[in-house]
Amino acid sequence: MAEPDDYHSLFTKQQWLVLFGILSAVLLAAWVGQPPRLKVCFHADRLPCPDLLRAEVRLRYHDSKATLTPFCTDGRSNGCALRRARWNKAVCEVHLLLPASEALLNHEMNHCRGWEHGGDTRAAYAQPWTPNWRLVRSRGVQPLE
Repeated sequence: MAEPDDYHSLFTKQQWLVLFGILSAVLLAAWVGQPPRLKVCFHADRLPCPDLLRAEVRLRYHDSKATLTPFCTDGRSNGCALRRARWNKAVCEVHLLLPASEALLNHEMNHCRGWEHGGDTRAAYAQPWTPNWRLVRSRGVQPLE
């Protein structure tokens, strides 16, 4: 008895459809799980970025570099933001040398919002900042779109 040629194929038509459906579902799940398209914040050196971290912010002002340096270990800095994030809780301590400019406060607040600059120079600060997804994800909040 002769068998049809398609009987010897690797999968039947129904098996191919099931395989295609499974692969489509996996790709859709991977696409849905991606971080939002918000990838950069322009002018973060002087304007607020969207708040990705939603941290509790504590401001600490210092009268001298001597009291600032134990917190902000870079002696060139007039401020820093120290962030700690765990599931459902994030705290950001901003340490600023007085008198603190609005630009410095905004810079450190953008770190509290979950953003990073590429280096420690004025030129790097002026470039678009990127989200710190590791920190945002550890916070356990859904990033804003």
